[in-house]
Amino acid sequence: MRSRVNLVLFLLLFALPFMVVTAYELLYATDRYNSDAMIEITQQKPAAIGLDLSVLGLPAPANNQDPLIVIQFINSLDMLQYLEQQLQVREHYSSDSVDWWSRLPASASVEDFHTYMANYIVTSYDSDSQLISIHVEAFNREFAQKVVNAILNHSQDFIDKLNAKVTVEQSKFLEIQLAESEKRLREVTGQLLQFQRDNRLMTTDTEAALVSSNISDIEKQLLTKKADLDAQSKGLSTASPVLQTLKSQIDTLKVQLAHEKDRLAGTTTGAVSELSARYKEISMNLDFVTNIYKSNLTQLETARIDAIQRLKYLVVVTQPSIADESLYPNRPWILGTAAMVLLMIYFIVSLIVAIIREHT
Repeated sequence: MRSRVNLVLFLLLFALPFMVVTAYELLYATDRYNSDAMIEITQQKPAAIGLDLSVLGLPAPANNQDPLIVIQFINSLDMLQYLEQQLQVREHYSSDSVDWWSRLPASASVEDFHTYMANYIVTSYDSDSQLISIHVEAFNREFAQKVVNAILNHSQDFIDKLNAKVTVEQSKFLEIQLAESEKRLREVTGQLLQFQRDNRLMTTDTEAALVSSNISDIEKQLLTKKADLDAQSKGLSTASPVLQTLKSQIDTLKVQLAHEKDRLAGTTTGAVSELSARYKEISMNLDFVTNIYKSNLTQLETARIDAIQRLKYLVVVTQPSIADESLYPNRPWILGTAAMVLLMIYFIVSLIVAIIREHT
């Protein structure tokens, strides 16, 4: 009686289920083909040298922020929608040619589809080599490779967008400042040019030198005329036409001298001193605005160089592979595991039945 019960339990709990699993795996389970690739996220600017904790027996911190961001993007719904748009992955995984256990239900929601694909698109990160591994399984070897290629292309676009965003944000403020300083520079330059046109001069230094030269010439002529007047007055009468002419010339030179001195440093409008003060004011303002413009231009160029050094690069270490044979499902492992589990169930149930029989 006991052997008959054990036989029935063996058939029900081990033999029949194991036959079902074996038949399903060998006859119905659809072959899956894998494609793998490895990528690395690098940047031009070398990482800052920090404290080496390994000498203290502690693990050194890894700079894994960028790879983890890329992994999150690959596993995101955005990536799945891109793959659906490019390759119609839902149609592939819900095809009637796929066995019912592995098949995606045709009515699956987006969330269920995302959860389902997490079993077929697997990413991992090795912190030592800093490499990202991409593993894709599909029911067609070429399709698996296409999925990996699409993931790489969209990941590259993602990195490019991040780079563009960093570059724009870092230089946007400085470009605004540069545009404002350039506008101020044009305005002050225009003021200086208009000032020169209105007063018909190149520089006030040139105008001052010209007036000073005129004053020097007039003073020399005035001294010469006064000397002639003194010499002539000794031999001529006061009413002599020659003396009258010399006096008239001396008076004219005095008027010219006073006029030139007024031009040089007088209080009248248009005096060289006033023009010089106004010219220096505009020139100083022009120098100030020019220095601001140069500073903003230097800062912008520095920011652009820094942004270039911070650019991220997606490097494909190993190209997407194409499978020669199906490695999934792993039938020996599945059947071995099923046999172990079913045997455990059989022995546990047999033990329970034996205990119950002894107590009855």
